[in-house]
Amino acid sequence: MNRREFMQLAAGSTLLSALPLRPLFAQSKDRLAAATPFGLPQVILARALEDPQVTALIAERELRTWKDPDQLRAWLARAEIMLTATPTNVAANLYNRGVPLVLMNVNVWGTLGLLGLADKGPLRKIEDLAGRHVGVPWRGDMPDLVFRYLLGKAGLEVGRDVKVSYQSSPFETVQMYVAQRLDAAVLPEPLRTATRLQSMQFGQQPRELDLQREWARLAGGPSLLPQAGVLCRRELLESAPEQVEALQAAIGRAVDWVAREPESAAQLGADNSPLSKPVYEGAIARTALKMVPAQQAKPELEAFFSALAELSSGFIGGGLPDADFYL
Repeated sequence: MNRREFMQLAAGSTLLSALPLRPLFAQSKDRLAAATPFGLPQVILARALEDPQVTALIAERELRTWKDPDQLRAWLARAEIMLTATPTNVAANLYNRGVPLVLMNVNVWGTLGLLGLADKGPLRKIEDLAGRHVGVPWRGDMPDLVFRYLLGKAGLEVGRDVKVSYQSSPFETVQMYVAQRLDAAVLPEPLRTATRLQSMQFGQQPRELDLQREWARLAGGPSLLPQAGVLCRRELLESAPEQVEALQAAIGRAVDWVAREPESAAQLGADNSPLSKPVYEGAIARTALKMVPAQQAKPELEAFFSALAELSSGFIGGGLPDADFYL
């Protein structure tokens, strides 16, 4: 991503935040409003919504892009969307707070990483961040929760050992890191790849640390975390179960297609966002993608939610979701 592309992306994010709320997209048996963040979840859902089995059942399909988890929460709470890609902790939090939804699947199992300025020293493990200033987007959401959990496991305390500042979006974190106003940045894909490529254009060679591997080292278990998936409002499941079944199967095929045809998937991503095809190619290579139905992923999800609840049970809405949460 060159400087022009980055500025376009940052401007697009600012524009999204300034826009008024969209009018309600009328929901019916042949219409579906869905939502997704930028990145690979957008590629997966865009592909799935054009699957022949889905288009045969749903004639009109709208795919919105949410700018931050707060906007997603508002859309879901007001039933402006019926289907969305989402961080799994957001899904659990909303469910526990009374939003009628069902988690359909988990398909992103590793997307978070740290980039660090080379002149600040090695970045081989989380403990190397002692004494550094780290930028984190979306306080209280997935990047922050995973990062803070790892700091605690490593025996590091925010404020005492590590300076942490929060930004309202990953785009702001990227800007501050590239300007070297941060020593390191926690970023999801594809912005992690985009930032690495842009830093190299400015003559920087960033250090990089995979947070999923650090989780495995510090907490045990595999380096796979059930970070994001797709949910639907319960009305869709109850009124059109055949649509949910078709969407679930189409999402599985879309995930397989991204892994099987990364160049085509990267082009689809570039066609639907300001990020370039090389950025998406790098992101696909650095993200663990696997579609697992929510019921099958329940043990991993409960272990993950329990770990996040060690920071505060409020991050998942007070406790583990009950059985009705899982499709």
